[in-house]
Amino acid sequence: MYRFIEHPSDIIIEGRNKTFERALEDVARGMFTQMGAEQAKEKEKIRIESKATTLEDLVVDALSKIVAECEAIPFTPKRAEVIRTDEYYLQITVYGERKQPKNIIKGVTYHELQIRKKKNIWTIRILFDI
Repeated sequence: MYRFIEHPSDIIIEGRNKTFERALEDVARGMFTQMGAEQAKEKEKIRIESKATTLEDLVVDALSKIVAECEAIPFTPKRAEVIRTDEYYLQITVYGERKQPKNIIKGVTYHELQIRKKKNIWTIRILFDI
């Protein structure tokens, strides 16, 4: 599950789920909504790998790589599958189609970034510069 949190100029998305991987997928789904996911079909896929030394760096790096890939190709993302193979390494398969995203995300930021686990629920909250 994801939700948008009010912000005066940018977008904050919060993902909550039973695992870190599913919470990150939820954040990605919210980001994809901003990029025009409702207009995309799951025709093709791109793969992203991310390695970091902290969970915060891992989240920012992975989402930043998705944004960069979607701009470079261009690619409109629809859905993501996250596989974490160890604590600070993950692979993401992003499904969507080759077309210009409706909206561009300028950046994935550390501002207001929160990653926490409470009572077996992971929460990831992140601000996107739009």
